[in-house]
Amino acid sequence: MLAGFSLGYLFFKSRGGLMLSFPLAYGALRVGRRKIYLRRKEELEVQLRDYLLSMLAFLRAGYSLENAMRGAEKEIITMHGTSSIIGLEAQRMNRELNLRIQPEQIWDSFAERTGSESGQQLSKVFRIAKRQGGDYLPVLKATVRLMDARNELKREIGTLLAGQRLEYYIMCLVPAGMLLYLDISSPDMTRFLYEEAGHFLMAGILLLYGLAVYWGDRILEKSYAP
Repeated sequence: MLAGFSLGYLFFKSRGGLMLSFPLAYGALRVGRRKIYLRRKEELEVQLRDYLLSMLAFLRAGYSLENAMRGAEKEIITMHGTSSIIGLEAQRMNRELNLRIQPEQIWDSFAERTGSESGQQLSKVFRIAKRQGGDYLPVLKATVRLMDARNELKREIGTLLAGQRLEYYIMCLVPAGMLLYLDISSPDMTRFLYEEAGHFLMAGILLLYGLAVYWGDRILEKSYAP
């Protein structure tokens, strides 16, 4: 939001014009929240893999699915902490187990809360495994292998796009940087932009600028998603 209002002041330099930067500030806030959400999803995928590996160890030792989930909670809290994403989710899932809710329904709720693709897959494979006699070990192994393959692909794509991502960030800063430089070094050249019809011109330029930044961000996001 601070970035949005700063751009609004840079482009308008008036109280009335600054009000036009509210949509820009709101858009910047939405983009920032979405980036935090996506980063938390990536963290959750890594932590969820550790949780499933812990469950696998308990299942190999002969535990039931419910008891494996209970045992995995203690290990994952030791590994990632009580306040971690998976730590909080594991505690919630075990509370639901204590209320006699079926594991498949618990994983459905987990996937809906977190937006985790792996959580959606787990709820489906647990239902299939239950219909086939309750042998959860093979399907859980397959799910972990699939997560490893997907995470490895994401890392490779991230490495390939690192250069383009840096170029995108630089190009996002260039227009505002050029305007700020001209405004400081040669204010006579930019004075007409802040007078009368110049406000409409700057509003159009700012709109195109915001759309270009948003478009570039979505292109990178879609390219990153395997």
